[in-house]
Amino acid sequence: MLYDNNRPRYLPHMDNPEVLLMGLSPMEPGAWIETDSEIHRYYQHKLQQRRLNAEAVYRASPASLPAQHELAQLLQNHLLKEQSGNYQLANGQLHCLPGNFTADLDAAEPLWNASLWVADDLVIMESVDDQYTLTAASLCSPSHWNLAEKFGRPLREIHDPIPDFHPALSDKIDRFFAHLRPSHPVVRFNWALQAGDALNQLPHQQPRVERETPLFYRCERQSLLRLPATGAIAFTIRVYLHRLELLADIEGALPTLFTAIESTPTALYQYKGFDELAPALEKYRPA
Repeated sequence: MLYDNNRPRYLPHMDNPEVLLMGLSPMEPGAWIETDSEIHRYYQHKLQQRRLNAEAVYRASPASLPAQHELAQLLQNHLLKEQSGNYQLANGQLHCLPGNFTADLDAAEPLWNASLWVADDLVIMESVDDQYTLTAASLCSPSHWNLAEKFGRPLREIHDPIPDFHPALSDKIDRFFAHLRPSHPVVRFNWALQAGDALNQLPHQQPRVERETPLFYRCERQSLLRLPATGAIAFTIRVYLHRLELLADIEGALPTLFTAIESTPTALYQYKGFDELAPALEKYRPA
């Protein structure tokens, strides 16, 4: 199945206006990866970001290599089995039909190579000294975080900058990671707003926002899967971007968005950049 990305597929703020929310739901294994008509854009974006930023978009510890190989093999099997209409083997390589590109199956950097097959960014978390730690990542579309600052750090440190995160979610996340089973993958969603349509939203590199600046609704579809052999947790992040005016065509989407923004606590409101976007946001407010 090839998804149409011309209409917002997910609007998580309509299900729950809270910005800080685990929001985990069971995921059918066949629904792990979503492929749509924009996949060529993500493929080219990843290649460009690696040329421009190198270690800023890919980091991996030597100890993570077994988990990288395991994730790459699982992903290859999934794409060929569950999305045979989109992916095919051709001369020992993986061909993506909707993206019209061919990628290697084996490489010295298994996680980076596997990330080129799909639109999602790929992250591996492994237990190190009883703390789940970021040991490998292909991250070309970050949402206001820097891989260089997070690599090799445990979950709690990764989430330190987010206001009120620890009292609200850290203990829950620790329990979830400890008990996640390979047979029970989950999916969750984040949402944000941004100026312009850049996939990589790095901190302190945002464009100046004026009244006429176009805004975009940014949704992250995140999946978490326990790798059965290594016990690592694979974390996939697919970013969807939609012009904010498209929400006007969906009943209740804009009113609930403004309600969610205005009910966000002050510190989190500023962290999410809603204050900086305010001048441009008003033109989208429903009459």
